[in-house]
Amino acid sequence: MTTLRTALLMALFSCGKSDDSATDPDLGIPCDAQFTLTTTDGTQVEMDECKHHGVNIEFANMDDATLPQPHNIDFIFRSSKNLDVDCWVGWTISRSCPGKTQYNIDGEDSTLTWNTNGCDVADSAKAEHEASSGSSEFTTMITAPVGGLAEGDEMAVYFEAQIQGIASDGTQLDGSIHIDENVILTYTTFDGCSGSDGDGDEDGYIGEQYGGDDCNDEDPAIGPHAVEVCDEVDNNCDGQIDEGMTNTFYTDSDGDGYGVEAEPVEACDPPPGTAQYAGDCDDEDADLNPGQDEVCDGIDNDCDDVADEGTKIAVFEDLDEDGYGDDATIASACPDAVPGGWTTVGLDCDDHDPAINPDATEICDGLDNDCNDVVDDPPVCD
Repeated sequence: MTTLRTALLMALFSCGKSDDSATDPDLGIPCDAQFTLTTTDGTQVEMDECKHHGVNIEFANMDDATLPQPHNIDFIFRSSKNLDVDCWVGWTISRSCPGKTQYNIDGEDSTLTWNTNGCDVADSAKAEHEASSGSSEFTTMITAPVGGLAEGDEMAVYFEAQIQGIASDGTQLDGSIHIDENVILTYTTFDGCSGSDGDGDEDGYIGEQYGGDDCNDEDPAIGPHAVEVCDEVDNNCDGQIDEGMTNTFYTDSDGDGYGVEAEPVEACDPPPGTAQYAGDCDDEDADLNPGQDEVCDGIDNDCDDVADEGTKIAVFEDLDEDGYGDDATIASACPDAVPGGWTTVGLDCDDHDPAINPDATEICDGLDNDCNDVVDDPPVCD
């Protein structure tokens, strides 16, 4: 995976700090940087044995800055001055600008690569990676001319940065870099700005990719300041979508406006095939639902768990088929489904004699012919 950019970074050690008065003149002054590597199995490797570093900065003149500003930055962290040892971290930023403190590590304007094959680490942690995502943040960036502003003059550079990169396999590298030294002033053409101040949509909140809590830094209407609305978007960036804003709908297969209570659906607007109301006891029959009138057909038409309630009439067994039944044999039936041998009129005092019923004529025969509880009632039988 060693690219031209990586090869250039590896050569940067010659531009790094050195100090002939150091105890070990071959060591130079170790760079003030450290990194923590986290492998996919959770193993953490501390990369803090920095023997040397290299930094190269290209400056550009910008309309809103009096002095030339760092525009392209290359940095390498090495565990050895020996270029044959593959134990290093390389970091680059292109098109940096003042006030732009945050940079996405996306392989274009900012890269982070590392090689631990030559490090004194467990075999499972030895690999070469390039971050596919992550971010860099400058917490401090100060530059000042030491002499003039001509190419080749020196510029004093002081910056601190926090870095996090994640490789495609999930391996993660976190680190901090501190640079405090003079570099040779090298000019490049200003090519626009790639970074951000952390608040890309200018809504007053820093994007999550830069350690803030704005979950969409491209939309000023979305952020911790926003009011949640029902639109299937996490408007207020609390990790929940449409919380407290959705309505409950119910699966409505027969399209009668009533759904099945056991099949609720949470949504802003009713999805196709759902209804606002529940309580349908047969979602395959549009004629059965809580909005129907109960009819006498042996079916629970209005879904109240009772069939034919309020629709039946009283019927009486009519053994003598005189149109009147015995009150003691009362039952119920649908008005248009009175069974044979039954009648809707009772008060028959002798259901075995068709000549005796409330419609019969009283005669003097010692019987209550008209079922009025009087035998041979006068004046007929005086």
